[in-house]
Amino acid sequence: MHEQLSRALRQFMDTQAITQLEAARKLGTSQALISRVLSCNWKKKSAQIESIANYLGVKPTIDPRTSNELIQALADVWNGEPEDAKALAQCIRAIGAARKSQLKTRY
Repeated sequence: MHEQLSRALRQFMDTQAITQLEAARKLGTSQALISRVLSCNWKKKSAQIESIANYLGVKPTIDPRTSNELIQALADVWNGEPEDAKALAQCIRAIGAARKSQLKTRY
């Protein structure tokens, strides 16, 4: 996702002919974070990184099945029943909906 987000941000800045500082203001973040995104020099997908990615329409390219933490969390709580799978899926979707709603209020 690093390179994909960097390319999208560069294209956004080029299209609008804006500087890193102007991009930071438009995206509600710091110029330093814009610089780190452009150079792919960030480690953790923070709320600000996610906000930039969502604004630019960049979706994660990671297959969730490769996340050991996610798979372990499912294994810890899922009882193996189809009804429980549906309930867990609803919880995950509710988190996504809440996140989208939160991001819409920022922009």
